[in-house]
Amino acid sequence: MVNRGLKIIILFLVVSAVIFAFIPPEEQLGGWIRLIILHGILSLTGLYTIYAAGILGAIYLVTKKRSAGLWSREIGYNAILLWFIGTALSLVSMRVAWGGMLWNEPYSVAALTMALLGAGKEYLVRSSGGKLRSFAFANMVFAAAMLAIRQTVVTVMHPVNPIGSSDSPAIRLLPLLFLIITLATVTELTRWRLKQSGNRYSN
Repeated sequence: MVNRGLKIIILFLVVSAVIFAFIPPEEQLGGWIRLIILHGILSLTGLYTIYAAGILGAIYLVTKKRSAGLWSREIGYNAILLWFIGTALSLVSMRVAWGGMLWNEPYSVAALTMALLGAGKEYLVRSSGGKLRSFAFANMVFAAAMLAIRQTVVTVMHPVNPIGSSDSPAIRLLPLLFLIITLATVTELTRWRLKQSGNRYSN
């Protein structure tokens, strides 16, 4: 029997494929606009989940509510996976949109830096025992670092809001629907993983 986690992923992929089938080609980028939207929404989902993990981590540290710590741990892990995928897609999008790899682009440098810091955060916490308070504190610090970097990074080539500024209603609205579905999928996968993992982590 197919487990619930796989069912969630399959449903997400099917619905996502339908959404992207209705996104029209863009005048300059053609069908590649779908790749850029995929990169943008996955990166945005990663960003939101990083913040959510940090907020839940802070709640756990203050209240000692175990459920907040568990959700912070799982969402923090999912956030790093999403951020890595979004960052990898950004490198492909860079070549498509700009014709090459611009390694000095501030947004790209910031994204790669946070991907490495996120991976380091997960490794250090898990290798040191993986206590919930360690995950909570690390996720809180990581979210604060992400917020600080995003407040200071400057834009050179990277557009500020390429989806929202499009003249096409489909290009503006369908990515929003994809974002909502992606966030819902992350939430359901997190819920499922927590049921599977039980109480493996100490406080």
